[in-house]
Amino acid sequence: MKTLLALLLLSTTALADVNEIDNNKTHAVDCAKDATVRVSGNGNTFTLKGTCKSVQISGNKNTVKGDGAASVALSGNENTVTLTIENLAVSGDKNTVSYKGKKPTIADTGDKNAVNPAK
Repeated sequence: MKTLLALLLLSTTALADVNEIDNNKTHAVDCAKDATVRVSGNGNTFTLKGTCKSVQISGNKNTVKGDGAASVALSGNENTVTLTIENLAVSGDKNTVSYKGKKPTIADTGDKNAVNPAK
């Protein structure tokens, strides 16, 4: 019975999430393991490897860069994002988003946000 339970636990790998509520931290995120990134802290730096399902930023002055995300939601202010993005929703202010590749679907209800192709 113990062997069966151990096998079941090993065979059911669940995706985890990264949740950062602290300030001034640096993270390297493997999107294959951590599908969702939530940032409510300030001054953090995230580097994404692979394509995350979702990136949600409600903190301020964070930097998110790397490969990509299916959706990015920015409700914080003065954040910098450089990724391949499918869907972008911005309700915060003074954010800078540089998208790689195809232009994402954009909903921007914030003020003074810049959304441009990456250089």
